[in-house]
Amino acid sequence: MVDARKVKDMVAKKSSQFVGNIASGGKVPPHKHCRICQEAISVKADPRVCKQQACIDQNEKDEKNQRSVRIAMFVFFGLFAVPYLLVLVNRLF
Repeated sequence: MVDARKVKDMVAKKSSQFVGNIASGGKVPPHKHCRICQEAISVKADPRVCKQQACIDQNEKDEKNQRSVRIAMFVFFGLFAVPYLLVLVNRLF
């Protein structure tokens, strides 16, 4: 069985440590994380990647893939929407 008092004591101890860390000035400076490797980077970094060449290359590859998927989505939407709209226009006239 689980001892409820022991669990409450452990939670209270962890909570007090967490609050104490914040109160003691253990504040983390503002930052972002690289989209690829999750390394901390500057808040002002525009493409949200670090300066490693592998991350930059991977980010460019991901952006190209997103662009092509977006274009394909519009093409497939057009393939289904255009015939539907033509049927609607023919019914009006």
